[in-house]
Amino acid sequence: MSDEPRGRHSRPDDETRPIDLGGGRPLATDPEPAVAAALAVVERSLAQMANRVTRPLLDPPSQPYRLRPLGRTGLAVFPVVLDASRLGADADRSAAHRVLDAYAATGGNAVLVDDAADGGAAELVGSWLTTRRRREQTVLLARVGTASDLTAAGLNTAADRLLRRLGTDQIDVLVLADHDPATVMEETLTAVAGLRDDQRIGHLGAGDHSPERLIQARVLAGQRGLPRFEAVLPVHSLLQRAAYETGVGPVAHAQDLACLPRSPLAGGFLAAAVPTRGALRRLRELDPERAERLQPLVTRRGTRIVEAIVRIAEQRDVPAAAVALGWLLTRPHIAAPVVSATTVEQVWAATAASGVHLSRSEVTGLERASAE
Repeated sequence: MSDEPRGRHSRPDDETRPIDLGGGRPLATDPEPAVAAALAVVERSLAQMANRVTRPLLDPPSQPYRLRPLGRTGLAVFPVVLDASRLGADADRSAAHRVLDAYAATGGNAVLVDDAADGGAAELVGSWLTTRRRREQTVLLARVGTASDLTAAGLNTAADRLLRRLGTDQIDVLVLADHDPATVMEETLTAVAGLRDDQRIGHLGAGDHSPERLIQARVLAGQRGLPRFEAVLPVHSLLQRAAYETGVGPVAHAQDLACLPRSPLAGGFLAAAVPTRGALRRLRELDPERAERLQPLVTRRGTRIVEAIVRIAEQRDVPAAAVALGWLLTRPHIAAPVVSATTVEQVWAATAASGVHLSRSEVTGLERASAE
C-alpha cells in the first residue's frame, strides 16, 4: 500500500460511505471522491441556509440591538417598548423606579403610559424621568381614551392631565385608544392638530382602530390637512395572528405605519407561564383571576406554540419571552412590541429579545406551530 497521504475527501476504492444531508437519512453512496466532495459542499450549503439568521433590516451585527425607526416620525425606539401603565397598581415608587432603571440599563428608551383615572403610573414615570434626568433620552407614548372621550374637550383635558402627571411639556406620541363612536373622526383629528400646533404632542398613533377607521383617518388627513397616524398599536402575537395579518396589517403596510404590537406575550402565556393544564391548576391556587384569564388559551394549538417557543429558548439558553418577541421582530413593519412588566425579572426576559436573531428554520417552525 502506498504511503502517499490521502486528501480530505479521498478514500480506498473499496470504501463507500453514505452522505447524510441532515435528518439522519443518507442521500447517496458513491465511491468517487469528486462526487463525495460535491455532495459534501451541498450538505454544508443546506446547513448554512437553514441556520442563516433573519436580522431586521439595517441591523448592525456588531451590536446586540439597534434603535428602530418609528415610521416617519424621525424617532427611534429600542426593540421592546415598556408599557408602564400597570406600575401604579402593582408597584410602589421604589419598586417602579427599579423596573424603569432595569429597562434603561438594557438600552430601553420608549415608555408607554395611559390616562387612567388614578394617574398613578404616569406620576411614577414622571418622578423617574425627573430624578434620573431621563426625559431627553426617553420616547414618551401616552394612550388617551381609556378614561376619557375623544371630543375636543376630552382630548385637551386628558393631554393636560398627562403632561402634568409626567412633569413634561410634550408627549412624543399621543395614542388614541380606539375610535370614539360618539365623536366624529374630524373633530378628534382637529383637536389633535391643536395639540400639535401648541407643541403639547409630537405625533399621533392609533390603538384598536379597525382597518376602515384607519383608511377614513388617512382620507381626512389628506383632504383637510389634519394630522395623520404614524403608528398603530394592535393586539398581535404568535397566538393572535389572523386579525392583524388579514386586517390592520395590510392597511398599516399601505400607509407606512410603524406597528407596535400590544399583548405580544398573550398575558404571559407565551412566556411559558402556563403551558399545560397541570400548570394552570397550580396557578389557579396562587392567582385565580389570572388563571381564569389564561384558561381559554390552554388549547392544543396554544400548547403547540408554547412547546415550539420553549424548544428554541432551551437551545439558545434565553427566556421563552425573548423568543416569542424575537419572532415579532422578524416581521415587516414591526417597530417594537409593547410589553407590560412590573418586575425587574420580567424586564430582563423581555429585553433579551433585542439580542435574539432567529434563523429562518426557527421562524418557519414557529409559524407552523401557530398556524390556525
